[in-house]
Amino acid sequence: MLLSRFFQKLHRKRESLNFRFKRTIYAPALWRWLLVNSRPMHLSQKSAIVFAPHQDDESLGCGGLIALKQEQNIPIQVVFLTDGRSSHPKHPFIKGEEMVRIRQQEAIDALQILSVQPSQIHFLSQLDGHLPKLSSSERQQMLAQLVQLLQTIRPEEVYVPYRKDVNADHIAAYELIHTALLASRIPAELIQYPVWSLWKPWAWDFSAPELKNAYRLPITAMRDRKRQALEVYRSQYQPLPPETKPLLPPGFLDRFLSPYEIFFRPEANQK
Repeated sequence: MLLSRFFQKLHRKRESLNFRFKRTIYAPALWRWLLVNSRPMHLSQKSAIVFAPHQDDESLGCGGLIALKQEQNIPIQVVFLTDGRSSHPKHPFIKGEEMVRIRQQEAIDALQILSVQPSQIHFLSQLDGHLPKLSSSERQQMLAQLVQLLQTIRPEEVYVPYRKDVNADHIAAYELIHTALLASRIPAELIQYPVWSLWKPWAWDFSAPELKNAYRLPITAMRDRKRQALEVYRSQYQPLPPETKPLLPPGFLDRFLSPYEIFFRPEANQK
């Protein structure tokens, strides 16, 4: 309780905190706090669908869970909402359509390491970065597509990015899928997984109910396979010549190679 109050007090001062302090001290301390205060989560035998805004989100947030379910032959599908074209907007040679092709193949190869077959993968191909900007007609069209997908697959669990995940596409993805799931009338459990908020936990809202309903799933048995899957996403974690720096910051991958994956579950599912 005292530690929680300390972080809440420190959290109120987060805007004035030095970025180096945030990254090297504050963020790891918050990660440990989340692990200590989360509840144990056991792998369920329920069929599942994982929605990922971009190619790599599924492996970052749910790679261990996906591999564990596949190992036990539990039905699982992975759906990518956007085409990933905007990851390198200033690259001198690789333009939009080529980046779409690269990232789609990376996703197929990464998921194969997690034992997911191409028939279990769906690409909805919305423009990368466009989810929060959908027009009314585009939004209705996408909701109809999501509802049809949900009603066809009829999963018992739906994994979706954390509703406050510090990324506009991730936040919009949660809103779209939450709305579609309600419209589908499928009695599936909606489970949130954090990605960017694990890298920038100083953006957490400590009053949010999700942090009181955090669960940790042990993935030690699949940790190496998750690492291999993430390393397939070379366009994100290695420089694309003539670039000399990778797109994502140093240390980013390490945050997701913990023995646990974190999920936020509905309050009604507290044990």
